[in-house]
Amino acid sequence: MSDTPGWDDVMREFLIESREHVQSIEATVLELEARPGSQPLLAQLFRALHTVKGTCGFLGFSRLEALMHAAEEMLGLARDRRLVLDRERVSTLLAAADAARGTLEHIEATGLEPAVDHSALLARMAGAAAGSAPLEVSEPLTPPGALPWRGAATGVDSKLRVDVALLDRLMNLMGELVLARNRILQCAASPTPGADLLTASQRLDVVTTQVQQVVMKTRLQPVGQVWNRFPRLVRELAHGCGKQVRLQLQGADTELDKTLVEALHDPLTHLLRNAVDHGVETPEQRLAAGKPPVGCLTLSASHEGGLVHLGMSDDGAGIDVQRVRQVAAQRGLLTADQAARMPDAEALTLIFMPGFSTAERVTSLSGRGVGMDVVRSQVERIGGTVEVHSRPGQGTTFTLKIPLTLAIIPALLVTCRGDRYALPQASLREVVFLEPTQARKDITRIQGACVLRLRGELLPLVVLAAELGVGPAMPDLDEGATVVVLQAGERTFGLWVDAIHDTEEIVVKPLWKHLKGLACYAGATVLGDGRVALILDAMGLGRRVGTVTEAQAQVVIPEAAEAPAPQETRERVLLCRNGAEGRVAIPLSRVARLEELPASDVERMSGGMEMARYHGQLLPLVHVASVLEARPGATERITQHLQVTLGESLSVVVTQHADTRVGLVVDAILDVAEVELALQRETRRPGVLGSMVVQARATEFLDVEGTVRAVHPELLTGGAP
Repeated sequence: MSDTPGWDDVMREFLIESREHVQSIEATVLELEARPGSQPLLAQLFRALHTVKGTCGFLGFSRLEALMHAAEEMLGLARDRRLVLDRERVSTLLAAADAARGTLEHIEATGLEPAVDHSALLARMAGAAAGSAPLEVSEPLTPPGALPWRGAATGVDSKLRVDVALLDRLMNLMGELVLARNRILQCAASPTPGADLLTASQRLDVVTTQVQQVVMKTRLQPVGQVWNRFPRLVRELAHGCGKQVRLQLQGADTELDKTLVEALHDPLTHLLRNAVDHGVETPEQRLAAGKPPVGCLTLSASHEGGLVHLGMSDDGAGIDVQRVRQVAAQRGLLTADQAARMPDAEALTLIFMPGFSTAERVTSLSGRGVGMDVVRSQVERIGGTVEVHSRPGQGTTFTLKIPLTLAIIPALLVTCRGDRYALPQASLREVVFLEPTQARKDITRIQGACVLRLRGELLPLVVLAAELGVGPAMPDLDEGATVVVLQAGERTFGLWVDAIHDTEEIVVKPLWKHLKGLACYAGATVLGDGRVALILDAMGLGRRVGTVTEAQAQVVIPEAAEAPAPQETRERVLLCRNGAEGRVAIPLSRVARLEELPASDVERMSGGMEMARYHGQLLPLVHVASVLEARPGATERITQHLQVTLGESLSVVVTQHADTRVGLVVDAILDVAEVELALQRETRRPGVLGSMVVQARATEFLDVEGTVRAVHPELLTGGAP
C-alpha cells in the first residue's frame, strides 16, 4: 500500500493523531487512579481507545488493534462498576500505553508493526477483565526516574500546530507588507520623494512590527506540553520511594517559545525527582507531623514583567540550612566560620554547586550532586534564573524566571572603546550618569574592587573595558562615569561603560562553538547599519562580582594610595604537577582541551621549537618546567628526558591565544578546584603570577601568556584574547 498515492500523508496523519490519543490515554488513566469510577473520564478514555483501534484496523496494524481492544474490554467492566481500577490495574493500562507508543515509533521508522509478543500484557488485561482479584504484576515497575514513555526525538516532534486564524492574520499582513514595499519603490523612483517616502516608511515600520509579533506567536507553545509527562513520572517516583504524592498543575496554558519549552524538560524533571526523594516525607512521617499522608507537588506558570515564572513547590520537610552549611564545610567549599556567618538565603544557593549533595547514600535518584547543578546551568543557558525559598517543616519553592523568547529581544546598545555591545533589557534596571565631581565622590575601590555608593547603598561595579582586556581596572574619573545597573538572579551590580545609545530590537544569533565558553557573551547580532555587535551576558558578568558589605566599606582605599589589596574572587583552576613535588594552577577559563599525546608524535623543528601532530595540524609545545626552573640547561635536560621517554605519553594542556593554539606540557594533570584567589605577588619568577595554598599544598599560579612568551614570543604576535 506504500505505493498508493497519498499513502505517506495518511500515515503521517495517523502517527500524529495516534500519538496524541496515546498521550491522552495515559493522562486520563492517571486521573482515573485519583478519581476511580468517574464516568466522564471513562467516556473520554473509551473515545481515545476506540479511535486508535478503529484506525489500526483500517490500516492493518492488527497487534496494536488487539492491544487497544483488550484495554477496552478491561475498561468496560470499570464503566459497569464491576471492576475497580486499583494501582496494579492502572499500571497495566499504563504499560499498554507504553507498548502502543513503542509500536507507533517502530511504524514511523519502518512502516511496519514490530514483531513484539504482547501476550503477557494481553493476559494481564484479560485477567482483569475476567474479574480476578488484584493482579500480581510479575514485571517490575518502571525504575524510579526512568522515562521509557518519553520516546525518541522524531520528525513529528519537530512540527507545530498553529491556529488557522493566526495564519490568516499573517497572510493579510504579508499583503500589506507587499503594498508598503511597492509604495516605497515608487517613492524611490520619484525625483522628489519628499513626505511620501516618510509616510511609506512609517507604514512599513508598523506592518513589519505586526508581522514580527504574529510570527513570534506561531512559535509559542503552552508549557503544558512539557508537563504532560510529569504526572506519570511523579507516580513512578513516589511508588519507588514508598511515598504518596500527587501533582497539581496550574497555568499549563501559559505560552513560551518552543525551543525554551523543550529546554525546560530536564530542569523540571530534576526538580521533581529532588522533591519526591528529598522534600516529601513518608506517610508515617507526615502523619506524625500532623500533615495528610499524601504529599503535594505544585507546578505553576504565569507571565510577570515580560518573563515567564515557573514555580515548583512541595509541602514537605523543607531544606535543613544547617545541614547544608555542615556539608559545605565538610567538602571544603567554605570554612566553618564562613558557613556560620553566611545568611540562610545565600546558604540555600549552595545546593546548586556541582557535586553538592546532602544525601547519606547514593541511590538511583540522588546522592551524586548532579541534578541541581543541571537545573541552574541549563536554566542560565537559556537566559533564565533560579531562586529557592524554603521553610522548615512547610516545604520548598523553586522559581524559574525564563524569557518569553530568545529569537528577538529588546536590547540597550552601549559602547566600550569604540565597539558596540548589546545588553538585553530583561536584565536592565536603570542607567546612572555621574559628572566628574560626583564620580570622584561616589566611586571608590574597596578591597581591590570598584564600588558605587548609590542612594546610600554600595553597588559593586564591573568595568567593561577591564573585563574585555582593553582598559584599566579603574578608568579616569575626570571624564565622569556611565553606569548601567543590571540584575543577575538575586545579584545587582553596575556595568561601567563608555557611553550608551538607543534601544533596539535585535535578532539573537548563537556564538561560534569555539566562543561559547566565554562567560561574558550570550550571543551576537547584526545591527541596523550592518555592523555586528556582541550580546553581553548579565549572568556571566555578575559572577565576576564579589559581595561588598558596609563593614568593609569602612576601610576605604583612597585614590592614588598604595597598591590595591590582593584580588579576592573565586575562580576554577586546573591543578597540575610540575617536577617531583611542585604544583601549578592554570585558570580553567584559559583551558581549551586536555590531551595525552604520544611522545613519538613530537618533533623538534629548526630553531628549537617542538611541534606535536594534533588532529592533522601542528601544535606548538611549551614545557612549563623549562620556564619555571629558569636555570641554564633546563630546556636541554627536558629535551633529553623527552628522548628517554619516547613511546610514553605527554600530559598537555591546550590553550587558545587569538587564532593560535599552544600546548603546555606538564608532568601530570591532578584535579580541578574552585579557589578564593588571594595571591602573594612578591615573586619575580618568569611565568608565575603568584602563589597560595590550595588543597593544603603550596601552589604556583601560572601566567599563561608569560610562559608562552618566555619561550616563543612569536606565537603571541597580535596579542592574546
